[in-house]
Amino acid sequence: MKSEDIKLSIEKYGNNREHLMLILRDLENKSGKNVLDTATLAELARQMNLPESAVAGFVDFYTMFKTKPRAKFVIRVCKSGPCHVMGSITIFDAIKKYLGINVGEATKDGLFYLEQCECLGVCSAAPAMMINYDIYGNLTPTKIKAILEKYKKMKPNYVQEQYGKEVEGVNCIIDDKRQTKRLLENIGKVDPTNINSYVENGGYSAIKKALSMTPEQIIDIVKDSGLRGRGGAGFPAGVKWSFVAKGNMQKYVICNADEGEPGTYKDRILMEENPNLLIEGMAICGYAINATIGYIYIRGEYRRSINRLHKAIEQAREKGYLGKNIFGSNFSFDVFIKEGGGAYVCGEETSLINSMEGKRGYPRFKPPFPGVSGFMNLPSNVNNVETLMSVPMIIEKGASWYKELGSTNCYGTKLYCLSGNLNRTGLVELPMGTTLREIIDVYGKGMKKGKKFKFAQVGGSAGGILGKDLLDLPLDIDQTIKNGVTLGSGVVLVCDEDTCAVDFLLQILSFFEHESCGQCVPCRVGTSQLHYLIKKFANRTANESDIDLLLSKATLMKKTSLCALGQSPIMPISTMIKYFRKEFVNHCNPRFKCKACDNSLKTFYTVQVLH
Repeated sequence: MKSEDIKLSIEKYGNNREHLMLILRDLENKSGKNVLDTATLAELARQMNLPESAVAGFVDFYTMFKTKPRAKFVIRVCKSGPCHVMGSITIFDAIKKYLGINVGEATKDGLFYLEQCECLGVCSAAPAMMINYDIYGNLTPTKIKAILEKYKKMKPNYVQEQYGKEVEGVNCIIDDKRQTKRLLENIGKVDPTNINSYVENGGYSAIKKALSMTPEQIIDIVKDSGLRGRGGAGFPAGVKWSFVAKGNMQKYVICNADEGEPGTYKDRILMEENPNLLIEGMAICGYAINATIGYIYIRGEYRRSINRLHKAIEQAREKGYLGKNIFGSNFSFDVFIKEGGGAYVCGEETSLINSMEGKRGYPRFKPPFPGVSGFMNLPSNVNNVETLMSVPMIIEKGASWYKELGSTNCYGTKLYCLSGNLNRTGLVELPMGTTLREIIDVYGKGMKKGKKFKFAQVGGSAGGILGKDLLDLPLDIDQTIKNGVTLGSGVVLVCDEDTCAVDFLLQILSFFEHESCGQCVPCRVGTSQLHYLIKKFANRTANESDIDLLLSKATLMKKTSLCALGQSPIMPISTMIKYFRKEFVNHCNPRFKCKACDNSLKTFYTVQVLH
């Protein structure tokens, strides 16, 4: 790439290292073939006064970037849990047959390149794929042919939205009047591209009310509401805000919108359909902790959310709802967007902060915690989208109102992401603590094709397996933990009697190996060994002793890994073996037949995938 083109990209975003992600994405788009060649990276490093190794290491870390030529259109087919359960292998096969290429290969005309990827955040419309940044769901071999024919006649476009209607946020919400809508109440009423529509429906009234209070009063209300983090950890939000260091130094509000947990898509829908609610929630948090800048770290695949957030931020600035002296007060606050590059580990708050700074997304040692030393080593508060968007209604209607719903110590509503073998999938908002049985029978309309329920994975790939004995378990933060699983981000992936336990776990452990950042040895080596062991069961070369070996290695990883990624595999492994140990024993027999495992081995393990 020409030196002048690189210079223009740097000038567009700024020469600071924290802008590296956006600069690289701009250069990749300019290449026309979704590539960042080594010469371009070397010149970029020179112009930004960075070591070449820092830029090269950054690009190598994030899966959305590649240094080898691909094609005008990169097809990324999702292979994570929800898509795998719904038949993503048939989509791989259809694309391979139609284009005559394997994973990691390009068509001879340089038009298409095929990759496998993990969750795209459209799990209610599984199986799904992304072409450059355009996402399609509910795929079938017939649909694949029609979509690819359309792209043969197109030029690459990185701005215009070409999404399928089935993955639009508003179309991914379950239409059932029995649900309890709070966060979803105005979706469909509010035009996400028009701030006036948001204001007409009560928007920005909560920040006005908040500015008439003291920051301490705001924190007390959030504490009293019992709002707990909706990203997975469940830590009390108000308490977390109170931990942010005091003083007049620069502070930051960081919204974790990375949402990489397979099966999760709630935050995408919230941002797509009501972006101003997030901005208002961040502003209230900023006022409470004396922060003047907010950042939304959002996964790079969420182009529609990114575009709508940019527009909402611009309109809020024009209205004076962001910027200097908001609503005539002494409070100033602005919001900016940071994009991710495809790294599950960046859902961990310190990994996310490193990524924001233009570094590899390695987790940091804690303490110090972000509230003391976060972005740029300054005090920072990190909450996820659902948490921050809950704040305006708490300020507007009060802590007691918020606590009218939910279970003990787990108040309010929860967004549950339904996917898998159900007659109806999608996002539903219900009181925290709704049972798995009610979610499946009432809101999922029962099992697809009249099949029998086998298990559900709750909490995403890092979550546990729930069998028939836990159908009446209240799905809240505390009750799930007491029963050896976790609610996590609200994933409810339901599997029927035809799902192979070994094949399902194969996809999970493949995911963990792929997403390990490699910083600490227990996770780097452990995820590889777990994946190796489960492959032995899939190809029927394992011994029964390997079952306990899986458990012991995962247990060691939980005790010694630096962050939650390496600590997580024990939960799906132990709970799956608890319910289906006999299936693992059967897979130790070389003569045992398993079509599901055979198909997975054939599709994902017979070619060398380029990373």
